[in-house]
Amino acid sequence: MEIATYEITLRHAGLEPIRFAAPADRSIVKSARAAGYALTTGCLQGRCAICRSRLLAGELKVIRRPSRHAVGDPLKRSDGCVLPCSLAPDSDVELETLSPWTSC
Repeated sequence: MEIATYEITLRHAGLEPIRFAAPADRSIVKSARAAGYALTTGCLQGRCAICRSRLLAGELKVIRRPSRHAVGDPLKRSDGCVLPCSLAPDSDVELETLSPWTSC
């Protein structure tokens, strides 16, 4: 069975948007790195929430059970953000990151 791939668009104030392909079985953070972009991250387990972003469009799914020390559901946080370290695309997705990315 072939794994679906979706287009991810990331936006951040003051930066040109970036776009990259992401398979449905890999976190957005890992897909960004594979495409040459390092998102601002910390624990990569849903605890620190440094990677939090606002979902502007699309569907996401949880691919990694958050750490037992996580700060809530990576898809339904009380601050309205999502945690792309623990989420994969389930459609084309557009996110506004709260922290900038760098090229790697």
